[in-house]
This record gives sequence, structure tokens and C-alpha cells, in this order.
Amino acid sequence: MALHPVFVHFHTGIGAATAVLALINIVFRLVFREGIRTPGTRMAKLFHEFDIFIHWGNIIVLLGLFAGMISGFMDWPYVALENNAYMRFKILWSIIATEIYIFVIVLRTKLSDRVWEKTSSYLIYGIMVIVAGVLMIIIAALGGIAVYGESILEPVLDWIGLPWP
Repeated sequence: MALHPVFVHFHTGIGAATAVLALINIVFRLVFREGIRTPGTRMAKLFHEFDIFIHWGNIIVLLGLFAGMISGFMDWPYVALENNAYMRFKILWSIIATEIYIFVIVLRTKLSDRVWEKTSSYLIYGIMVIVAGVLMIIIAALGGIAVYGESILEPVLDWIGLPWP
């Protein structure tokens, strides 16, 4: 368990932060349509910085997911991962989160900052970033439950009805 904790906490926090910024971006773009789209305004500059953080944050999270998976398989014997229901569930959600992050990064790279111009594109992009960030939080909670026996998010995840293994 020496390498894995070093690789997991930083990118999990970045994933949660990108999800929050994507939510702020979506809500403010729906409410203040013209103020954000006007070039040179403070709002436009602020949301451009948000966009840069979201994009590079997603890249960091994807690299962190790969590093976390590799170090997790190095730190834990495969038999222990296979026999622990929480770890199997965590691996499943990690794979799904990785796929979402790859999709989000490809979409943002292909469209560049034009992803925020049309409602149809930024709703898809923003919602996928939010879903991926929430998955990162769930993955972290599953890791805490598997290693420590509990997580501070356990009551919240029970309340929303997430089926635990």
C-alpha cells in the first residue's frame, strides 16, 4: 500500500473540482448567456479560465486514473482484489470513469473552446464532466470502505440509494 495512496488523492480532488466548475459553467451559461459570450468581459475571461482548468484537470485525472490503477494492482495482490466485492465494484467504476474521461478529453480537444458556444455541445460536455467527477468521488469512497472499513460518504451514498456490493 505504499504507492497507491500517493497517486489517488490528488487526481480525485481535481476530478471533484472540475465537476464543480463544469456545473458552475453550465448554470451561468444558461442564466447569463450574453454576458459570458461577449469577448473581453470579465465574465468571458473568468469562464475561459474555468474552461482551461476543466480541460487540463480532466487530462490530469485521466493520467491519475491510469497511475492509480497500475499502482493499485502493484500494491494489492490480484486475488485480494478479486475476492473483495468493494474492490471489484471500484475497478468497474474506474473503468467506466476512464472511458468517460477519454470521451470528454477527445470532445474538448476536437471542438477546442467552441464546445461552450452551443447549448447542445456544452450540456453534453458539462454533464459528462460532472458524471465523471461524481464517479471519482464514488471510487474514492469505495476505496475508503475497502481499506478502512468505512467512508465519510457512506451515509450519503446510502441515502441516494447506490447499490453497494
